[in-house]
Amino acid sequence: MAEFKVFPDPASLAREVAARAIREIDESAGENGAATWVLAGGSTPAAAYRIIAEHAADVAWDRVSVIMGDERCVPLDHPDSNWRQAVDLLLSKVPIPESGRTPPPVHLPPAEAAAEYANVLGALLGQTEFGPRLDHVWLGMGEDGHCLSLFPGHPELDVTEPSVIPVLDSPKPPPARITLTLGALRATRNCLIIAAGAGKAAAVAAARSGDLDLPVALAAHTIEEAGGTVTWLVDEAAAGN
Repeated sequence: MAEFKVFPDPASLAREVAARAIREIDESAGENGAATWVLAGGSTPAAAYRIIAEHAADVAWDRVSVIMGDERCVPLDHPDSNWRQAVDLLLSKVPIPESGRTPPPVHLPPAEAAAEYANVLGALLGQTEFGPRLDHVWLGMGEDGHCLSLFPGHPELDVTEPSVIPVLDSPKPPPARITLTLGALRATRNCLIIAAGAGKAAAVAAARSGDLDLPVALAAHTIEEAGGTVTWLVDEAAAGN
């Protein structure tokens, strides 16, 4: 059963997200000699990145690899780029080596970018029976229950291989993206599902009730079924309080 924790406001939520990331990444690095962290875009991750940057000394950055769970097919210095947000708020402020930074190759056409990222991740992270090992995963969610760039009713939800695929018709702009698949998430050790705001309350409630038509619920189910741990961290508004 996934843990579900509610925080009074987005600021306290971001502090908990940051604290858990620091703790879990450090534990994975200590146990395995390395830790893979799957980053996410969004306002709560952005706030958490700022907090983690302030506590940079608490993380063994030389043993951390960061990748992006999904990315819009825009230049990496574009304001809409998830990778740019991570660089601006965290990666430019901590001593993580270049070898630990794996930006999505979105300078390529979407299908080529997805194939290249899948190949790079497989070589960089090593393989479990499910794909590249993902020690610490952040999943945001939308008001429609989407996570990564996996949207309700879209065929990408049925894809388990390869680990990264193109998305050409995202209902949220821009339409072209690349994303980890649900199959890739089976290699997750610890996952934080992060949600803030009253607009997400209905999707949070439906996902927690087991509505597997929602990608975020299906992602949580997939991770837990494969033996990973899922923790929901939400503010009171997203919890419907």
